[in-house]
Amino acid sequence: MIQKNTSTMRRAILAAAFLVLAGPGFADTYPSKPVKLIVPYPAGGPIDTVARGFAERLGKLMGQPVLIDNRGGANEIIAGDVTAKAPADGYTILLGTDPTFSGNKFLFKKMPFDPLTDLVPVSRVALVNMGFIVDGSLPVNNLKEFVALVKANPGKYNYGSAGAGGPTHIPMDAFARQEGLKITHIAYKGIAPAAQDLLGGQIQAMVAGSTAATPYLASGKMKILAISGPKRAKALPNVPTLAESGYPGTEFYFYLGLTVPKGTPKPIIDQIAAATRKVLTDQTFVEKTLDTFAFEPLGETPEQFAAFLVKDRAAAEKKIRDSGVTLD
Repeated sequence: MIQKNTSTMRRAILAAAFLVLAGPGFADTYPSKPVKLIVPYPAGGPIDTVARGFAERLGKLMGQPVLIDNRGGANEIIAGDVTAKAPADGYTILLGTDPTFSGNKFLFKKMPFDPLTDLVPVSRVALVNMGFIVDGSLPVNNLKEFVALVKANPGKYNYGSAGAGGPTHIPMDAFARQEGLKITHIAYKGIAPAAQDLLGGQIQAMVAGSTAATPYLASGKMKILAISGPKRAKALPNVPTLAESGYPGTEFYFYLGLTVPKGTPKPIIDQIAAATRKVLTDQTFVEKTLDTFAFEPLGETPEQFAAFLVKDRAAAEKKIRDSGVTLD
């Protein structure tokens, strides 16, 4: 009896050892069913459009459909929470941005999940360059002239954002403090109503994705004075970068990144990251989808994304604490 039990235990130990050694190979069976891509914004916007193009190509590479699940609201907390509480099997992926990964941790005292520990970095997908957009009737043609105009008229002008504490607010707040501008912030529920008030004259400036202004550039109703990023956007070759405009240390951007629930097997994480890099080297996808919105492809490894987040969270904490903004 003892010999039989010993033999059984030996087989169990050998089987467990085999599973550990063969573990990475199990990623070869993934995915065996459709994958869900959580998007923290409603359908129809730039991020949703990019997400759908990305999901289509990712699904083809992975051999299973990648289905979009729009979970907008609460500064991306709803989408992040859904992802964090999903099974850690690679079938739920979050395509989030700065608020989920960096900002919310310092904007809210309590959150239903911890983005630092409950979400695992997979890849930083793209950098979203932002335009410094102003009312076309303002007597300015570059960023230096705008700064001079606001300084000469303290308290006269307003700027809008898609919501307090978000990537269209905090960078502008930091820029205003950096330049000593007395300009009033007005928070909206999304960038579309902010753009409408910019057209109506209720606000005079905003930092947003360039597509918020492109329909109005030809008519002169809006101007893009500068764009963030290390180089000019292909879609806006005549718009200078912030560095070219005389503000080399200023950053207006947010990024798209993929994360999965804590506990997702590393081989699956690596497989998703590798497929993501392949999508982002597809020039047809880049030109037709990313270039349209002035998004820059990145395709970082999980390790690169994790290292970036350490720095980004430190920067976000400082900017948010300096701004004094809290959302609860």
